[in-house]
Amino acid sequence: MKFSLARQRAFDQTLREKDFVLVYQMGKVGSSSIEASLEHAGIPSWHIHTFDDNEEFQMYRNTADVACFFDWPVRTAYRLTLAHRCRLLQKRDYLKIITLVRDPVATVVSRFFQDLHIQFISGKKNDAIHGDIDATLKHLTDAFENQMHLDYFTEWFDRELKRRFGVDVLKHISDPTQTHWHIEQNGCDVLLMKCEAINQSADVLATFLDHPEFTLESSNEGSNKWYSALYQRFKETYSFERLFHLYDAPLYRAVYSEEEITRFKNKWSQ
Repeated sequence: MKFSLARQRAFDQTLREKDFVLVYQMGKVGSSSIEASLEHAGIPSWHIHTFDDNEEFQMYRNTADVACFFDWPVRTAYRLTLAHRCRLLQKRDYLKIITLVRDPVATVVSRFFQDLHIQFISGKKNDAIHGDIDATLKHLTDAFENQMHLDYFTEWFDRELKRRFGVDVLKHISDPTQTHWHIEQNGCDVLLMKCEAINQSADVLATFLDHPEFTLESSNEGSNKWYSALYQRFKETYSFERLFHLYDAPLYRAVYSEEEITRFKNKWSQ
C-alpha cells in the first residue's frame, strides 16, 4: 500500500463532515449491508473494527502466524493512521456511531473461518492436512480452542467504545427484548443494533440518520466461500456447548433475552 499524503488529507476532511457516520463494531456482526447502504445514500462514513491495530493481532494468540500476512512497515503506517484518525474523531463536538452485536457463537465461528489462512501457517508443517479431511479438522479444532482470544468479543464494547469515546453501552440497556438502542453520551450519538434484526431496521436507521429516503442495500457478500465444505464438516462434528459460557458474559446477558439465548443454544446444539 503506497502512502499518499493527499489521500490522507482528503479522508481527514471526510471525518470532519457534519453528517459523517462511524460504523464501528467487532468483525462478523453484519455491518456490510449498512456500509453499502451509507455509500449508496451518499452519506460520508468509515467502517472500522478497532483503533489499535489490525484486529487479528488482538484476536489470536498465534501472532507470529498472523504477522506473516502483514508487512511491518505497512502495519506501522496503518497504526499511526488509526491513531491520527481516532484523535480527529475524538475532537469532534458531535459524532454519530452505528454499532452492532450478534449471537457470540455465530460471531466467533464466522470470524475464525474467515481467518483460516492464519491457522494454515502452522498446519503446513503437517502434510496430512493437505489430503486428509479428518487431520485438517483436528488441526483446525485445536486452533479454534487454543488460539482465539474469546475476550476480544466479550469485552469489545469496553475496550473500544468506552475507552475511546467514553460511551458505556451497558449502562444504557435495560430491556434485552429490544432490537436496538439509541444512546447519547459524551458527545456521541450511538445506535446499537442486533444483527439478527437488521433486515427489519431500515426505518430505525433512516430516523437515526435523519435521512427519510434511506434504504437498506444488499452487501452482495457471497455465501459460497472456498471453505464452505470444511465449515459444514466442522459444524457437524464440533460440540458448540463448549462456547455456551459466552452467553453468560455481561454484554450478551444485557442485550439478549433468555428466550433469544435459548434459541441460539438450541440452534448450536443440533
